[in-house]
Amino acid sequence: MHCTSNSEHLCKGNGLTVFTNPCNQSLCLALQGHEEIVWAVEVHGSRLFSASADKTIRVWDIESRRCEHVLEDHTRPVLSLAISGNRLYSGSYDFTIKVWDLTTLTRVKTLTGHTDAVRALSVADGRLFSGSYDGTVRVWDENSLQCLEILKGHTGPVRTLVHAGGCMFSGSYDKSVRVWDVQTLECKASLTGHTGAVRALVASPEYVFSGSDDTTIKVWDVHTLKCVKTLEGHEDNVRVLAVGDNAMFSGSWDKTIRVWDLRTLECVKVLEGHTEAVLALAVGEGGPTQGSKVLVSGSYDTTVRFWDLSTYRCLRKCDGHFDAVRVLAAHNGYIFSGSYDGTIGVW
Repeated sequence: MHCTSNSEHLCKGNGLTVFTNPCNQSLCLALQGHEEIVWAVEVHGSRLFSASADKTIRVWDIESRRCEHVLEDHTRPVLSLAISGNRLYSGSYDFTIKVWDLTTLTRVKTLTGHTDAVRALSVADGRLFSGSYDGTVRVWDENSLQCLEILKGHTGPVRTLVHAGGCMFSGSYDKSVRVWDVQTLECKASLTGHTGAVRALVASPEYVFSGSDDTTIKVWDVHTLKCVKTLEGHEDNVRVLAVGDNAMFSGSWDKTIRVWDLRTLECVKVLEGHTEAVLALAVGEGGPTQGSKVLVSGSYDTTVRFWDLSTYRCLRKCDGHFDAVRVLAAHNGYIFSGSYDGTIGVW
């Protein structure tokens, strides 16, 4: 791993590639072990969980940077992860969801019923929601691990889920977003208007944002479920969304990141620098001043970029991955980047 910065030192050892910057004591290294694409990363306490196309989930100790365990039970690529209480849920192309005990790191149960890949997982009010390429969302009771309901209505694969305002929002390749009451499991609305697949959903206290292949982001009022604005400006598919304290960020196939003010819903900045599609975004600690935050972006160009949230200046461009950076997670001052090359960067 290599970060462009003022002072650099690159070393290798113990199977890890390590970069240290003496000026700010930053540390960049690669966790190696997966044999194929890393599709998802989640942090819980002192552990990082990574899901891969190699059919496994690896459990990493963040402090020692060592792989503690490999969870092997899926028969096809693992696409999605969710953590709730003492359980890890994993969704796969094998159509199943595995339930893992976080203390013993053993499988508790396999949830079956979906007839295609399980692409999205989200937990709300003691219920696990699973979105699948079979066009349905299944709801599972976290205590009994029984399927409570099959939520039907989408006519295409379900790609993304987000919980907001007592509802679960599901985004689909059928160009719509459906809104499900978490308690009654009734469909409260079908949000239409996009002319391309919905690939990304995020929520702020007031709004749900949906990013689409039609190059736009629609803003939905959490309470009225009405579209209050369509955000335009990207020139290609919107692939990823993230929310900070005062802004929403959108990453696109057009290689840019747009910054949208949460109050005015206006674009206040276009962040340029990536040379290929922006696939991943995360907001984390590590700004230039104590306690300040950064926006982190991962791209098909194999780099991770850090942006100052006060000036929107690019603070660091980090190289080291040998293929696209697909997913990001931020936790306690660390940034974790999962790549098509099978490694996880720690920044």
